[in-house]
Amino acid sequence: MSVARQARLWQWAAVAYGVVAVLFLLYFPSVTVGGYQRPLLQVLGPSMVIPISLPVLAALIPAALPWRKALIAWIVAGGLVIFIAVTILSVGMVYLPAAVFTGMAAYLHGRAPIEDAPLPSDDWPNRRPTSG
Repeated sequence: MSVARQARLWQWAAVAYGVVAVLFLLYFPSVTVGGYQRPLLQVLGPSMVIPISLPVLAALIPAALPWRKALIAWIVAGGLVIFIAVTILSVGMVYLPAAVFTGMAAYLHGRAPIEDAPLPSDDWPNRRPTSG
């Protein structure tokens, strides 16, 4: 499997994990209100879908763009780490695997042109000597 393909798989894994994290945050009872556990969607309403989905949309950017994938993926991974640091006491840690997956994809996108390049021809036993 090529390194570029591995990088794409890591980036799409970040997006898929982000979608699962959003669904978890919205529907899993994790907020205590009046002594009962309630889902975030029930407590704060549907307006929470957009702010909670921002890390998923950020992870989708390098997966969808056809150019400068390594640079953009590093920027997105850094942005996700900043988001996690700011929201660490509420929902930030849930998105940590998405940041790690995006960082791995960025690293692999940077390595892909080097490692996926065709090898030089190795036909030295069959070469004829040149007279010179």
